[in-house]
Amino acid sequence: MLTDINKLRVEIMLFSKSIKNNPKAYIALKSKGNPQKISKYQKAYSRIKSLKVIDEGGYLAVHNNLNDLDYILHYLYYGINDPLDVQQSYVSDVFNLDFYKNTYGSEKPLLDYVTDGFFKGNYINALDNGYINTLEMDLYKQYFSNEKSKVEDIVSTSFYIRDKKTLIPYIQRENPVDIERIRVGVFTNDPFENLAPCPYIRLHELFSELSKSGKYTFFMYGMDSYAMMNIENILRCRLFDVVVVQRILPFLDLLREKCEKLGIRLIYETDDDLLGVEENSPSYEYVNRVSQSIIDYIDASDVVTVTTPSLASKFDDKKTVIIPNYYVNSVFDIKDDVKSEGPLKLGYYGTLTHSKDLFLIKNVILKLKEKYDFDFEVIGGFNAADNVDEDWFKAVELPPNNMDFENFMPWLSDTIDWDIAIVPLEDSPFNQCKSELKFIELAVLAVPGVYSDMCVYNSVITDGVDGFLAKDDEEWLEKIEKLILDKDLRHQIRQNALDKVLKDYDIKDRVQSWDEILSN
Repeated sequence: MLTDINKLRVEIMLFSKSIKNNPKAYIALKSKGNPQKISKYQKAYSRIKSLKVIDEGGYLAVHNNLNDLDYILHYLYYGINDPLDVQQSYVSDVFNLDFYKNTYGSEKPLLDYVTDGFFKGNYINALDNGYINTLEMDLYKQYFSNEKSKVEDIVSTSFYIRDKKTLIPYIQRENPVDIERIRVGVFTNDPFENLAPCPYIRLHELFSELSKSGKYTFFMYGMDSYAMMNIENILRCRLFDVVVVQRILPFLDLLREKCEKLGIRLIYETDDDLLGVEENSPSYEYVNRVSQSIIDYIDASDVVTVTTPSLASKFDDKKTVIIPNYYVNSVFDIKDDVKSEGPLKLGYYGTLTHSKDLFLIKNVILKLKEKYDFDFEVIGGFNAADNVDEDWFKAVELPPNNMDFENFMPWLSDTIDWDIAIVPLEDSPFNQCKSELKFIELAVLAVPGVYSDMCVYNSVITDGVDGFLAKDDEEWLEKIEKLILDKDLRHQIRQNALDKVLKDYDIKDRVQSWDEILSN
């Protein structure tokens, strides 16, 4: 009797083992004969096996006893319940499980992809650009082969590239793409999504316009790209003819060294005297820490581009080119005329680092309020840490993404209905190198302005003609009051300012300057 029982046990074990060694039979057993489940899991098994997306050694390191099961079968019924970070240890890095879950809401990313997501065109990582076109081939080989081909096609036919899905694999290539155009790598420390004013005005708009000439391909790298790169693997060959760096980068030394080794021309672009940042500035500690990297890059550069003569004086005049700011007509339109009716309003706008500038005119505003009924609106200027009492101004709430130049300027144009703009600026060595951008913008926004009488503004504004200049409280009071009392004067000041902007601040001149620099 015992012998018969043992024989039965052996037969059951052999049967069980034979089932486990037969994926179709095991899936049918686990699916309890349900035809839909059988079909789904049989397809999933076959596709995961063909894709070679699970590393058997890595899987066995996590699951060291598969109980006679094929490792892919074991994954489909057991490993699939591992936390995603554990699964990622044995699933190909190309397939980013967290990305897939967060993007498509699937708790079982790999199973979802091979049974449904692939057919919907779902991507398997943040840089995927449709590189998987079959479930019957090695995923890793397929991905990188198709990525290589697609990047080459895009680079060969494009003149202005800002998509990370092309930029990142391109800069990590081992071989260049052969094109006849001048290849310009452009690097800024701001994200290229929701571009801030500085990179928008100084890089994006100009190079986007210049790309229409057909002479160049611009590769536009921002902070949002750097976090996704393997920085050590960039520029393994001569992928650019010219590299333009704006202001500062976290890997500036490495970039410079690689460019020098590969014979790539270097250009440094800045709108501020970063090396002259004052100790009380919020950015002083960081800039001071990386100042030697900036100096080394500038020394290695063929050209330095700046906004003003004052800023140019900080650099070697033999290689410094002044490219002034300009009216960005693609972002906000010219307003017809100054405000014609409604309560009197004065205003100021700026980033959240201008408390010192605003305090220059606090007493002026308070004295004017004793005599005239008006609101003084402030957009930005102060930050929360300033703890400023608001009895002398009215704070206007900033919009979401207020550093996005393309969104902020139209919002500003729609929001302000000022009669007069107040533009105070502390006369410090750092500020003396700033540009007259506010003058350009206010002329377009149809607001006459009173500006601090310092080189930033007195080099471009004719006092009493296209703006007013003030150097002390007495002059601020006098000149603001002139504009308060005379609407015709406000109209004339603004019209003269607009005439000057349209004559002297055209983007075409700036594009031509860059064309000459890059084609040299």
